[in-house]
Amino acid sequence: MELQTALATLIMPPFAPLVGLLMAFVFWFFPASTPVAKLSLPLAILCFITLWICATPAFSGWLGQRLVHSLPEAPDMEPTAVVVLGGGRYRDAQSGAERLSAASLERVAWAAGQGPEKLPILVSGGRVYSEEKAPEADLMADALENLFQRPVTWRENCSRTTAENATNSAALLHDSGVEGVLLVTHWWHMPRAAESFARAGIQVRPLPVGSAGELVPRAENGLLRWLPSAAALLRSQVYWRELVADQWYRWRPLPSRRTC
Repeated sequence: MELQTALATLIMPPFAPLVGLLMAFVFWFFPASTPVAKLSLPLAILCFITLWICATPAFSGWLGQRLVHSLPEAPDMEPTAVVVLGGGRYRDAQSGAERLSAASLERVAWAAGQGPEKLPILVSGGRVYSEEKAPEADLMADALENLFQRPVTWRENCSRTTAENATNSAALLHDSGVEGVLLVTHWWHMPRAAESFARAGIQVRPLPVGSAGELVPRAENGLLRWLPSAAALLRSQVYWRELVADQWYRWRPLPSRRTC
C-alpha cells in the first residue's frame, strides 16, 4: 500500500510542477547555446503557471464539478441496508492510540443522522498499514454504538481500498439477502465508490456527505477565486486523485474477496 500511495503522489499536484521547476533550475546551468539551456526558462514559466492554477479555488471547483457529473444515476429501488465506508484514522506515534479521522467520523455521524433508523448498518474498513491495530470498521462501529446509539449489524474489517470495500461488503450483504443499499461516503468519493459497488452486484442509492459547493468558502469569490491557497491545492489533490482512480478502476477487474 505504501507503493500505491507513493505512485498516487507522483501524479498529483504539486509534485509534477515542482519536479519541472527543479529540472528547469538544472537546465539553466547547461551552456547557454545548448537547446536544454534554452528550454529552462519556458519550462520554469510553464511549471509556475501550472502550480498556480492547481492551487486556485477556480480550478479545484472545476475538478469538483467533473466528479459531480461522473456520478452514476441512482437506480429506482428501496434500500434495505446502510453501508458506511471508512475514511482513515489518526494514530499517535508515541502511544499507538488510534481514533477515527475527521473524515471517518463525519461519515459515521452522517449515517447516524441521515440514515433511516429501521435499516441495519454495515461498516467497511480494515487495516491499511501493518502498524495499525484495530480494523477501521471496529472504530466506526464503536462510534456508532457508543456515541450515536445505533447498532451495527455487519463489520467488514479486511478491506484496504474502495474496490475491496465493495467486494467484501457485497459478499456479506448477499449472504444476508441484501441487494440494495444507502451508501455513505463523501461526495467526492461517491462516484468511484458507487460504481465499484454496482460492479460488485449491489444497487446503490447515494447518501453523500456534503456537496461540491459547500466546501468552497464564501470568501473565495471574484478575484479571490484566481489567487492560490493551500486549501484549494488540497482540494485539487483530492479531486484529481479521485478522477484518476475512477478511470483506473474502470480498466481493472474488481479484486477477489479479501480475508484477514
